[in-house]
Amino acid sequence: MHESSHQPKDSALEFNVYRETTFLLESTKPVVITGTALGGSLASLFTLWLLESIKPNLKRPLCITFGSPFIGDANLQQILENSLRNSCFLHVADATQTPIITKGFEPFGTYLICNESACVCIDDPKAVTELLLGGNTDPAGGRDYGEVLKSLDRSSTADARLMIGDVIINGMKKRAEEKKQRFDQLKKLDNIKISMAHIEWYKKLSKKGHKTVYYDHFKTQIVFPYETLRTEMNDYWESMVQEVEKMPQSEKSNLKTRCLYSGNNYRRPHHYVMLEKWFKQAQLKEPLRGNGTDLSELLTFDSCFWSEVEEALIAINELKTQPAEGLVGKLMKFEEYVWETIRKREVSPEIFLERSSFMTWWKEYKEIKGTRDGFSSSPEFTEFMNTGKYKSYGK
Repeated sequence: MHESSHQPKDSALEFNVYRETTFLLESTKPVVITGTALGGSLASLFTLWLLESIKPNLKRPLCITFGSPFIGDANLQQILENSLRNSCFLHVADATQTPIITKGFEPFGTYLICNESACVCIDDPKAVTELLLGGNTDPAGGRDYGEVLKSLDRSSTADARLMIGDVIINGMKKRAEEKKQRFDQLKKLDNIKISMAHIEWYKKLSKKGHKTVYYDHFKTQIVFPYETLRTEMNDYWESMVQEVEKMPQSEKSNLKTRCLYSGNNYRRPHHYVMLEKWFKQAQLKEPLRGNGTDLSELLTFDSCFWSEVEEALIAINELKTQPAEGLVGKLMKFEEYVWETIRKREVSPEIFLERSSFMTWWKEYKEIKGTRDGFSSSPEFTEFMNTGKYKSYGK
């Protein structure tokens, strides 16, 4: 009773705070959230909550803390390091009176670290920790940071090496270079598109020269001529997935449009599930595919289509040697799935090529249905295949 009686009040208070803060963010004035010592920790937590709650199109608040303890773990640090939100936090610290550094807690945001004669502004978490190692002589936050800020006008603007030292500087350079390589995705994408063009050409040759889909052609080749390109593309998209997974949930859909569309083209033939998931989340609407739409260049929408075909072929082979209701049900379920993708025009016309695995499945499925009981087929799909309507699909 005690808990439930206070919960509505807490919710109302949270809503009022959110509404008032949103109103401020919609104004032309900047919104600054600040605090000293433990008050700065509260300011950081409030800013994190606000950034997760507000609409993406609103301007971001700026959180400035003074002599505050670290509040986040390594996971939070990693998420913010790969996010624009990291720029919303500026932490001012006196190098002679460092904040509490508790095991398991890590810094995030930008740090302005000052001493009596100089100051340095860095956003490298490891360097921040190395600079602030030591005992906290004033955990209550009694330091007058007004004096620290005044000293900025008198601070030395000399080489940062005078305050930081070569070891920390070299570590920062190394980490910055690694980060640059990880995030230079758009430049890499241009090279990846060349590799993708080679794969597209391979697909066209499979259709024209071998009368089958790229999947079946690839499956039967002992040596794949574009294996190096395929490996290169796979490594690229794996690294892209790993980096995007580190982003805050609400920022994943902000992946550069050209990367997302290219990834969507790649994941379809290669069953790249995460890219498919993000493509849907981003709500990048493709043109509606009506009955008169040319589908000759359409890629099968479901990344797992060919694995479903393989499972259906296995079920047919097993059904030839052992009667089982489960196998019959599995095949009927696959038939329903196939007809649904055809009806929605979400499957490539290539699946109907004479030597494709799908057509092999259909011929064997049609034969086994005629010799066994228990099948209740979709009349629309059966008519579509038996009358040859599939030959005009997508034209």
